[in-house]
Amino acid sequence: MKIERLFGITVLLIHRKRMKAAELSRYFEVSERTIYRDINSLSRAGIPILSLPGQEGGYELMEGFRLDKKYLTLDDLLSIQWALKSVENATGLKDIESLLAKVNQLIDPESIQDHCVHFQISQSSDLTQHHIQVIYHSIQHSRVIRIRYVDYNGNETERYIEPMAIFLKDYNWYTWAYCLLRHELRVFKLTRIIETLNTDRYFTRRPYTMEDIDAKKNGKSENNAIPFTVRLQFSQEARAQVLDNFREDEIMNHPDGTISVTKEYYTIDQALTHIISYRNKVRILHPKELIHKFITCLDDMKNIYKE
Repeated sequence: MKIERLFGITVLLIHRKRMKAAELSRYFEVSERTIYRDINSLSRAGIPILSLPGQEGGYELMEGFRLDKKYLTLDDLLSIQWALKSVENATGLKDIESLLAKVNQLIDPESIQDHCVHFQISQSSDLTQHHIQVIYHSIQHSRVIRIRYVDYNGNETERYIEPMAIFLKDYNWYTWAYCLLRHELRVFKLTRIIETLNTDRYFTRRPYTMEDIDAKKNGKSENNAIPFTVRLQFSQEARAQVLDNFREDEIMNHPDGTISVTKEYYTIDQALTHIISYRNKVRILHPKELIHKFITCLDDMKNIYKE
């Protein structure tokens, strides 16, 4: 990536003082012409790089320049370091490992004190990390990948997709991509991907952004279902869980300690799966159809254990 290469060139010049274009070219495995363009980009951005002619010449930074002091504070660098460590831990991406090593070179270990804010993403499973790596490289090289995917109803399909991005939401990793089976933008949850395989097909990135995904899902689910409103009443014992799992604007506290929640769901199954996790701490107030479905679900569960 160009941005990582520009950052890397700056770090190398800080620590190695002077380097020739040929040395930078070999280090980053790009042409010398590309290095010349990168040096120009850095100069235009205000990085004071000197070009020295002759046999002993090359590129070096102006005396006294320090990236961490002039452009990034120690807190900035520590924040970047913690974020990169967390993403590296979650994804296993080698590119992030390389970038993290460069950031670490800019931090003076003696100046680090215990920080009051820590950012950490839990480590993903080996399979999820594999999916992230395949999708990430697919995005980098505009390569179509084939996936085996399980939808919400448990049906497994084979899809060819053009990945656009990977994102983390509510502790789960997703990719949004153009699906060649459905001929439209789709969001895929990585835990539901059984297998990811590279293909020998390449694609030209389509002119879509995350805003297009948000617009597509505005008022509709992936299956074009219209959301319905559910009203719930929780006991005081469930207060912590309510605060953890519902938005502030969905919650209403009452003088007797009970809590009302108004939330939208897209399917009956989605609502039942969520509500039943609160066991006897919740009561469904509305709609009646969901109440009947909930009672039927409980009866079916009891029947499983009848001899």
